[in-house]
Amino acid sequence: MLTLRQRAIIDILQSEAQAMTGRALARLLGVSDRTIRSDIEEINRQFDCEFVTASYRNGYRLDPNLYKTYQTARKESVPQTAQQRCLYLIKELLFHQEEINLIALQNQVFVSGYSIDNDIRKVRAIIREYSGLRLVRSKNHLRLEGEESEKRKLYKKLLTRETEGNFINLSAIAGIWQEFDLLELKDAFEEICEKYEYHISELVYPMIMLHAGVSVERMMHDNFVEDVECDSQLKERVEYKISDELFQRIAELYPVERVEDEVSRFAELLMKKNNLYESECGEDLDALIHTILQNIQNRFEIDFGKDEEFVSGIISHIRLLLKRLKQQTDTTNPYLPEIKWKYPLVFEMAVEAANSIEEYSHCKLNEKEICYLALHLGVAYERSNAVPRYRAVLIAPNSYVTITRQCMDNLVQRFGNRMEIIRRYNLFDERKIIQDDPNLIISTVPLKHDLNIPTIQISLFVSGEDESRIFQALNRLDQSRYHHDFVQQVRDLLRPELFYIQKRMKDQEQVITFLCDKLQEAGLDDGSLKDNVLRRESCAETSFAYGFAIPHTMGTFVQKTSISILLLQEPLKWGEYDVRLVVLLGIREEENQVLKVFLDWLFHIVTNHARFQELIGSVNFDEFMERIISANQ
Repeated sequence: MLTLRQRAIIDILQSEAQAMTGRALARLLGVSDRTIRSDIEEINRQFDCEFVTASYRNGYRLDPNLYKTYQTARKESVPQTAQQRCLYLIKELLFHQEEINLIALQNQVFVSGYSIDNDIRKVRAIIREYSGLRLVRSKNHLRLEGEESEKRKLYKKLLTRETEGNFINLSAIAGIWQEFDLLELKDAFEEICEKYEYHISELVYPMIMLHAGVSVERMMHDNFVEDVECDSQLKERVEYKISDELFQRIAELYPVERVEDEVSRFAELLMKKNNLYESECGEDLDALIHTILQNIQNRFEIDFGKDEEFVSGIISHIRLLLKRLKQQTDTTNPYLPEIKWKYPLVFEMAVEAANSIEEYSHCKLNEKEICYLALHLGVAYERSNAVPRYRAVLIAPNSYVTITRQCMDNLVQRFGNRMEIIRRYNLFDERKIIQDDPNLIISTVPLKHDLNIPTIQISLFVSGEDESRIFQALNRLDQSRYHHDFVQQVRDLLRPELFYIQKRMKDQEQVITFLCDKLQEAGLDDGSLKDNVLRRESCAETSFAYGFAIPHTMGTFVQKTSISILLLQEPLKWGEYDVRLVVLLGIREEENQVLKVFLDWLFHIVTNHARFQELIGSVNFDEFMERIISANQ
């Protein structure tokens, strides 16, 4: 049986597009190289094959075909942990058995009666928030009693946990059920919505389909909701008509009857989830929106005020957000881990906006709500931060006019977002090329010249291999464009006197105190920084996946821009993640662009496990700087 660390090794290797060294795995998991070797040997022994291949030069890599077999077996395996056993108990009680024989359960999951008793206590804690449910134990048997509507709420919560991290993938959600095809039901639902010209928000669509799947499965097991109030006004709404047709279709597809209470309940869900049931909040948000835009501009030097699409979208979103806060309605956000990890700058803008909303509403926003704000800000940021396209010239003799024109069209269609073809020449004329000053020359014929301009030869038909060469050339231009400026800015930002290596720290507050005290000793802080960094940390923890944290303030509290680096030889639990690299940002208002430069760099380096592990393994400041610069090349 695999240990949790061995399963973690498999998951890490599966997520990597390239092999990983034992040293990188060891640093990531906080163990020795020898432990990793032993774990790999044990993994291969248990699978009785070379599940993980080893190369002295490259490191460890998973066999992709064997991994698929492992995933299937893993889904069907006996629950291993206490949490897995609790979920297993609940699901068995909901769907497969009216009551569970606890003696048989012990033999089935290979644990003692004492462990089962502990699991039952945890299950009672889980269902405590559902007032209509109760867990009844009679000698050696266990059953779940209560209202059907409460059982469905509990089941949806469990399913949401299972699909976390893959929630937008409807195929994955459909795979939960074997007795019916959720995708078939989805197609029927879309046809009905199209008939009534009814739009479902993409953000709530998976949750609505999850609810539909739960309803069908419960009905197929003769479990129906009852006593749902349905007045005449509800029946006049388009949501009810859609729901009525959907449940008629369900009755045709599956062995279930149309039940009026089920129709009304699903109609109410559509109105609630799609934010159409209640009239929009009538609060005047002009002042709040102005404050949010002003704060983001002051701190990040980004002006979203002229982006009408963003302003319109964020006003509508905040109206609905305030409604959720008022009603204390929870929400599911599948994007949270990805946005926090991959787009820390956008998430930080959202924290700034959330702070203004909290002051306006006197309500605390959770990270899921902050992440929804980040989605709006991220799209607007992409629009405002569009990179100028590269200038290219095409050398293509005009012997075949139609084919040449098609070649031009293919290039524009494939690469128009990254480059523009400013001119086409029949022949190469160095004087004209110099005058055009292109970033790239593309030629359909062999071409040699002495100009210092990248040149790519392609065919008139622009094959896949041609596209690959152009794509690589554009990537090299990207690297060249940013690397020089990046190196200069990083050398200005990072200084050896603000670089520290420590063996261990007790907690995140000790880390923040240590770094802030060092800044104060260096005369870069007047003593107010620590409290403000801790206040920002209380809004949303600044730790991220793969081992780093970036504590900072909500505003400007430093006399001089500074970035302090702390490397920990032993990982520290910081929120949900084990952290080895801590970066304390102290940014003056006049230099807010520094935040963008640094966070952009951070995104590029942490998405490469091998480079990140090399970075946190640095033994001094010079080695750290060398690895930062090489990672950006």
